[in-house]
Amino acid sequence: MYYSQQQLQDFGLKIGQNVSIHHTVPFFGKNIEIGSNVRIDCFSVISANQPVVIGNNVHLGVATHIFGAAGVWIEDYCGISSRVSIFSTSDDYSEGFLTNPTIAAQYRKVVAKSVIMKKHVVVGCGSIIMPGVTLAEGASVGAGSFVTKNIPAYMIVSGNPVRKIGMRNQERLQELEKQHRMEVIDEKQR
Repeated sequence: MYYSQQQLQDFGLKIGQNVSIHHTVPFFGKNIEIGSNVRIDCFSVISANQPVVIGNNVHLGVATHIFGAAGVWIEDYCGISSRVSIFSTSDDYSEGFLTNPTIAAQYRKVVAKSVIMKKHVVVGCGSIIMPGVTLAEGASVGAGSFVTKNIPAYMIVSGNPVRKIGMRNQERLQELEKQHRMEVIDEKQR
């Protein structure tokens, strides 16, 4: 049901320890790095022309799609819910350009910018993250949101276009991370 460590290494992935990736997840490209304690659920897709880096203690829900043609970085402790799509490139057809990958580059206008998710980011079900977006530490995106701009640290946003609906408790989040890290160290020393 899940790929073995050897299978993941045979794909050319750089992986940490305790990685669970469902066998229905395809990988396109060899620029994929996955940290430790990561779970990637079924029917997700990861494409990486440029680096796609997934940190430690990250979960990608069912049918998450990461299109890393311009790079995607997901730091530690992030939770990406089901059916989230992360795009680092997008065709801009507003000025009359042709669109889609079957068309030669000179006829297309492609926006290509990395997507960065700092640690403790949460992205709700069905959300779309567009090229060039940075979700600062602790940012949270509500389900079904369309994100085209950077989201400040610990801010909770939702909607299309996204708007602020609250703030996360930064002190508590950082304290729980500290406790978790200490617990992991204690377990390793036993």
